[in-house]
Amino acid sequence: MMEQRTIKVNNERKELCSHGTAAFPMTVNEDDLLCFENGCLACHWHEDLEIVLVRQGTVRYQIYQQSLILAEGQGILINSDVPHSAFPVDDSHVLLDTIIIQPVFLYGFPGSGMERNYFRPFCGNSLIPCILLEDQEERGRRQLELLRRVAEYFRRRPYGFELKIQSLLCEFFFQIFSENQERMAERTAADTEKLRRLQTLLDFLHENYGQTVSLRELAEKVHLSRESCCRFFKEMTGETVTQYLEEYRIGQSLPLLLAGNHSITEIAEMTGFSSASRYARAFRARLGMSPREYLLSKE
Repeated sequence: MMEQRTIKVNNERKELCSHGTAAFPMTVNEDDLLCFENGCLACHWHEDLEIVLVRQGTVRYQIYQQSLILAEGQGILINSDVPHSAFPVDDSHVLLDTIIIQPVFLYGFPGSGMERNYFRPFCGNSLIPCILLEDQEERGRRQLELLRRVAEYFRRRPYGFELKIQSLLCEFFFQIFSENQERMAERTAADTEKLRRLQTLLDFLHENYGQTVSLRELAEKVHLSRESCCRFFKEMTGETVTQYLEEYRIGQSLPLLLAGNHSITEIAEMTGFSSASRYARAFRARLGMSPREYLLSKE
C-alpha cells in the first residue's frame, strides 16, 4: 500500500510546508497523485510560485472557477496566493514534476529593481491567476523546454546546478513577463477578504459534513444570500457546494472503510449520505470503483 501524503494547511487553507531552503529557495517535487490523500491535491494556496509539468496521465486543475485539463507534455504556472486543486481525469495515473519557487530566489531582495519592476506587479496579480503552458507554438515549446531542463538539473545536481537553474528560470519568467506586460501594469492585489470568507464556508462544511447542510445557514455565516453564496463558492473553488461536499464526504469515508469497524451502510450515514446506494454511486463517480472494490485494491 502506498504511503499517503497530505498537504498540511492552516485554517485559511494556506499551505504550511516550506518549499526549498533559505540557502536555495526552490525545489522540484516528483509527484504521483495516487500518493496523496483521496488521490488528488486538495484545495490550497501559498505565497510561492508553482509550475507543474505533466510527465504522465491527464489531470484537471481547478483555479477558482476555471477548470483546465492538462495532458502529458503540458504544464501550468500558478501564481502566488491562488487557491488550486488537482484531480486525475478518467482514472489516469498522473505523474507530475512540480517546481515551487520562492520569488526571492530570482529577484534577490525585497525592493530590488527586479522585485519592484517585475515580480511585484506579477506575484498575487488576480488578473493572472495561472498561465497554461502548451507546446502547440514555438514560444510554448521553448518555455516548456526551459522548465524540463530546470527539473533535470535539479535531479542530477551537477557542478553549478544552482546557477544554471536560476538562469533558466530567469529566462522563463522574462518570456512570461514580456507576454503579460499590460495585465501587470493593471495589477490588482489578491483579495484576502475573499480567502477569509472562503475559509469560513469550508470550516462550516467540514464541521457539519456528517449531517444535512443548510444552504441558508451556510450563507448566513458570510452574510450573503443563498444565491450569492453559491455563486461565490463556485467562483473560488470551481465547484458547487454540493459537489465539494460530496467529494469531502467521500474523502472522510476512506479511513472508516479501511479501519473495517463499520458496515458500508453505517459509514454512509456517518458521513452524511442519505443512503448506502447514494454513497456507493458517489464513491464510484469519484474513484471509479465501488467501496468494496476499493477495499480489495488496498489488500
